[in-house]
Amino acid sequence: MKPLLVLFSLLVFNILQAQEKKSVFKYVITDEKKAIVGIKSKMNSSAFISNSLTAAENYDLVYDFISKKYEYPEDIILNTIPSEKIVIQELAQGLYETKSMGYTKNFDIRYNMIFLTKDGSIECIIDKMLVGNTAAMTQNMETQWNEIDGLYLHRKNGKPKKSMKGITDVNIENYFNSILTLLKS
Repeated sequence: MKPLLVLFSLLVFNILQAQEKKSVFKYVITDEKKAIVGIKSKMNSSAFISNSLTAAENYDLVYDFISKKYEYPEDIILNTIPSEKIVIQELAQGLYETKSMGYTKNFDIRYNMIFLTKDGSIECIIDKMLVGNTAAMTQNMETQWNEIDGLYLHRKNGKPKKSMKGITDVNIENYFNSILTLLKS
């Protein structure tokens, strides 16, 4: 009876652990509401790429991806721990989009992404995402950056906002998921 109970417990633990590891970035609606802006949606902060490579091979794969994407990869790499971790800071131009009164406004997003390389997997973590507001420039004419904690894609009655739902969230999801796709291939 005890071996059967232990086997059942291990099976349930493995199923729960497998469900927590997401393979794509996706916005999900939360219960958090604000009076004027609506209901908040949050994106999962990490996604996993499973493969059969060692930690060192996964590290080389990520570094090669970054060096192919940029002429000077040392400009975007903030930190590295060989065979374990690479941290980059990148700017995605015009990724945050809103529509209001017939006008479309695009804002840049600056983000930090951490690549944790392990045997058999790469974990991609979005550490910090900031939206650039050029209308609120500082005194020395630099863009003011505000942290994105989530997007308010729905009104407080639950209906989607036409100005953002299906536009900004899909753009951001597709952008980060394209990084995952390129690393998988």
